[in-house]
Amino acid sequence: MPGEEESTVARRKPAKQLRSKAKVELILSTTLTMLGDGPADKITTNEIAKLAGISIGTLYQFFPKKESIYYELYRRWLEQTLALLDAVDARFNGKEGLDAYADAVFESLSGDETTNSRGHWQLRFAMNSSAELAELEANHTLEVLRRVIATQEKFSRQITTVEAHALARLQHNVVVACLSTTVDIPSRAERDILMNWCRKTLHLVYDVDRLNA
Repeated sequence: MPGEEESTVARRKPAKQLRSKAKVELILSTTLTMLGDGPADKITTNEIAKLAGISIGTLYQFFPKKESIYYELYRRWLEQTLALLDAVDARFNGKEGLDAYADAVFESLSGDETTNSRGHWQLRFAMNSSAELAELEANHTLEVLRRVIATQEKFSRQITTVEAHALARLQHNVVVACLSTTVDIPSRAERDILMNWCRKTLHLVYDVDRLNA
């Protein structure tokens, strides 16, 4: 149906009844599973509906298009990620050392498939498929950068504002690279090696003194 509704990734309507909420969760979980099996641009709403065991009409009652499903999945994932970062931050007062803090961040983000799966990273790589998805990703990045800069202040790092923003972007991108790489390794032995290297890499990029040495 043409019109403004077609141009937005907003959900068509909120699910109020338990049965409707269950269908929304089924659509979301089915899509995330499909993302784990292949690239986001190859998935269609017809395939999602078929695998979920619902009609395409039922799917469209809640999500006007595929990008709407991606938006909701990503929005939830971002909320979970920020909550994990905030929980780690609450455990540290700045005296424990940046290595311990970096380890805690990495363990928190990598240790749970509900926040770190191949499907999640396939989802992230699809964020530029629409302006609204790209905006959601950009806003999330700003929230992460704000937290990283605050962490540097908590650990009393004496750096300029420009350095703080550059360091925050480096830390964020390295964490993303580590998480997305390790989750896609089938060999447990190879994954353990990569996890160890990632921890050591994060020790470096979380400590501006080492970077400037």
